[in-house]
Amino acid sequence: MTFGVVVLGATGFTGRLACEYLANRGGSKVAWAMAGRDLGKLEALRKDLPEAAKEVTLLKVDVKNEEELKDVAKKTKVILNFAGTPYFDKALPVVEACVSSGCCYVDITGEVPFMKTSADRYDAKAREAKALILHSCGFDSIPCDMAAWMAATAMRERHGMACAAIRNAVMDAAGGASGGTIYSGLGMLTQDVENKAAMMDPYGMDPPDGQRGPDTADGGTTDLPRWDELQEKWLMISPLSNPSCRTVRRSNALLGYPYGQGLSYGEGIVVPGPVSGWLGTMALGFMVGSLYFPPTRWALKRWVLPEPGQGPSRKAMEEGRFTVRAVALGEKAKSDGQIPKVVAKVDSVNAGDPGYKATALMSVETALCCALERGRCAEGGVMTPAAGLGQVLVDRLNAAGMKLEVEP
Repeated sequence: MTFGVVVLGATGFTGRLACEYLANRGGSKVAWAMAGRDLGKLEALRKDLPEAAKEVTLLKVDVKNEEELKDVAKKTKVILNFAGTPYFDKALPVVEACVSSGCCYVDITGEVPFMKTSADRYDAKAREAKALILHSCGFDSIPCDMAAWMAATAMRERHGMACAAIRNAVMDAAGGASGGTIYSGLGMLTQDVENKAAMMDPYGMDPPDGQRGPDTADGGTTDLPRWDELQEKWLMISPLSNPSCRTVRRSNALLGYPYGQGLSYGEGIVVPGPVSGWLGTMALGFMVGSLYFPPTRWALKRWVLPEPGQGPSRKAMEEGRFTVRAVALGEKAKSDGQIPKVVAKVDSVNAGDPGYKATALMSVETALCCALERGRCAEGGVMTPAAGLGQVLVDRLNAAGMKLEVEP
């Protein structure tokens, strides 16, 4: 039997949500399966799914077993991989199996070292095999990546020019955190992983022949709280800006710099003013700093942080939301002397909290792009959501109930 989508790591916190969504939204249109190490856990999950998924195929797949990975990749259009926590020591064999079989791959990682290593090792091979490898396909980094792409595309179409700058801002967000995401970040902070230096380089995920721009920080020029002239808002650093900014800059490079060869790109979270911005920045810095030191790290793990597999309540996920807004500034003035601006927005509407329910939706729709609309996607390579999918992903997310639009 062949499959359109195989959900690997299906019994994890976000994997379960993805299976629920796929059963309700996409299961009738695509043959799919759930995969993992423990068939008993998979069977228990299947019993909890909607009636339409009661016969979904279960596959025993261990990410450490090369033959099992290759076997499932050979009979699958796209593997949607949630077997991380962290991804950097588990997912590369899955990527390799997909590339060797010409199978597409989707995940929700925000691990810059892993994504850099994946691109270094497999981009050329994936292009040759016409396998589309897509990382960071959840809240990190689809909203910012697609908002920047929409704004830059509209700038070209409306005004015939590239952008001098794009600023993305999280205008509104509510949701919780799962143990898996926290422990993935903890692993990158505390372990010596390949390509860790890419986290410190604003262009650390660009292709080898990429052109460096003016950015020196994830906020563009600074990560400190600031009044942003483009957004006309006070912004503080976003915890997700490290992978998200590098994803957007990689999109620009992979597409041939249509956003602008000298583009300045940055992100932030909207705050009421400078005081709240500094308080938020200090709180974030304290939390990250505490994770570096064994005594405070142990205390946080013991009493504060959720365990892998744990996450927000169903009620919190249902009530969660987010809005991301990109403002693009043209690279030159028009005949009237005005420099044009374009604004694009990504609104979750009723998709749920950003980190889990909405991430499940976005990752499944990304996988369905590859499974059902492959002809509208890039041929292959280690890509980004914007560079690999572009308009097809915008269309699918809008059809799924989110709202991605460029303001008139």
